[in-house]
Amino acid sequence: MTAQKKGFQISMAAAGRLLIGFVLFYAIVAAGFSIVFLRKIESDARYTQEQQLPLVLSQNRNAIKVERLASLARSIYLAKDRELERQLQLQTHVLAQSFTLDENNELAKGVMDVGASVKRIVAIREQVRRMDYGTGIGPDPAVRAELEEQALETYQSAMRVTDKLSQSMISDAAVLAYGMSGDIQRTARMIQIAWIIILILPVATAVGAIYVVARHIITPINSAIEGLQSIDRHEGRNFKLRRPLFRELSTIYEAIEAYGRVSSDLLRTNSILQALSEEDGLTTLANRRSFEKRLGEEFAKAAQDGTDLAILMVDLDHFKSINDHYGHQMGDTCLKMTANVLRSVCAERECHAARYGGEEFSVVFPGCNLQEAIAEAEKIRLSLSSLIIKTSYDEVIRITASVGVATLKSGKFETSSQLLENADKALYLAKHSGRNIVKSLPSSGRTDLKSIPA
Repeated sequence: MTAQKKGFQISMAAAGRLLIGFVLFYAIVAAGFSIVFLRKIESDARYTQEQQLPLVLSQNRNAIKVERLASLARSIYLAKDRELERQLQLQTHVLAQSFTLDENNELAKGVMDVGASVKRIVAIREQVRRMDYGTGIGPDPAVRAELEEQALETYQSAMRVTDKLSQSMISDAAVLAYGMSGDIQRTARMIQIAWIIILILPVATAVGAIYVVARHIITPINSAIEGLQSIDRHEGRNFKLRRPLFRELSTIYEAIEAYGRVSSDLLRTNSILQALSEEDGLTTLANRRSFEKRLGEEFAKAAQDGTDLAILMVDLDHFKSINDHYGHQMGDTCLKMTANVLRSVCAERECHAARYGGEEFSVVFPGCNLQEAIAEAEKIRLSLSSLIIKTSYDEVIRITASVGVATLKSGKFETSSQLLENADKALYLAKHSGRNIVKSLPSSGRTDLKSIPA
């Protein structure tokens, strides 16, 4: 939302004095009406400028700081360096002290909660480092995984708090903006009544007065109201505000423009955060949460339409040894190239690929029977085994994958989690059958799972 550049502007008090000077005989009668509504408008404009506008700006600053606080918390969670974590934690502490709370208990508590979460994440990471370098035999994987899970849960809790605070800031700013809109509407009604009374002026004066009111007061007010409604509807069009003649209304316009910019920034930031929450940061495939949501939707659709549904669970063989021998950076390269293979499969046939966790991937094929699913799994397995991944020392890394396949009509499944469990068991069967192979469970379904080791 943009506004035209400032041109000639006058105060409404000055306009009233010019009108009184022009209408000599009627000045005594019209002065009372003019002084009353002009002072009311000045008072409302002053109140808006001195009371309401600072509140709106304070909410806007707090909203921006909340987004910055969320960014710092995310950076601390992703950081792997002790010194960087301490610097970010110090920035978080300084930022938390800079909030304008204005007796806002919810904001104060939320900021304290995020600060506590950041402190806990740093403490957990420090504990993990002590485990890594404390002994020569290496940390217990189960304990390390539990600590990483605690860090993730703490980070997610901090993100929920910042999301809630952002929504609260937007709601509070909207309430203030609507209050300002109500004041403008009441002022408009008062002006209309006043000008109806002085319609007994000579025709030229009446026409001039109506023109001034219509063009320089009513139109800007309606434009301001439409602008607020456009912001509330999150419309993306470039709404242009016509700069008013009167300085008092110009102050209100500046507040609306500031609110529109902040609202647009917050909406765009929330959209980005929503997309990131459903995407794996390394491979850019869907993450586990997004995959399970999509699986539930496709399962319900297939059950309703009576069609088949296939799940592939793909696990890279001996991935830990790749990380140990070539380093985690090359391990990440293997994961990214695996994701590219899955993307190429989904480009040829409707499917939904995701990184399920670690070196494990999952693919959902709607309308795909068991034979077709096994063929797609073989295609993925062969594509992965044919990859040539070179290290910086010109060494060649070869990767293979074990694939577990399950389809809706190959057994009796009441929920998507049961179908997923069947595919996971098939993956374990492939692992125990020598790896680099595609396996599915017998058509008898879930009753055969007891024989497959967990």
